[in-house]
Amino acid sequence: MAYLLQAIQAYGPKLALNQTAQLNEVANWMAMRTGINKSEALLMLQELNEAIVYFNRQGTPIKLPGIGIFSPSVDREGTIRINLRADSKLKKGVNAPDAYVGKMLNRSNIGLDNPTYKNLWDTEHPDDPLELNGSGA
Repeated sequence: MAYLLQAIQAYGPKLALNQTAQLNEVANWMAMRTGINKSEALLMLQELNEAIVYFNRQGTPIKLPGIGIFSPSVDREGTIRINLRADSKLKKGVNAPDAYVGKMLNRSNIGLDNPTYKNLWDTEHPDDPLELNGSGA
């Protein structure tokens, strides 16, 4: 018996991400947009990393307007983690209607209701029907 999560994973919209942009590519892009040279951009990005580590190791969150707030936390096993709460302007820039220009799989399935997911799943998996009211829904 299949569950709703399986159907959403199979048929729901998902982003087809490109290869991760590396430091050199980001520095080149920043240099092109700002007029600073690539080595200065690399230095600034590396120093930003060092600043976040330095302040967070002391228990001091660091707020970077337009980016977000980096803050340390601890889990119950004592593992220290760093959290990023993205700035609202950053989120709005990515989440604005029609702002995303990358590839999206199953775009036509945005907004499907649970019975439609069930119909899609059951059509392709007649021997494993989707259970909408079970423990996996």
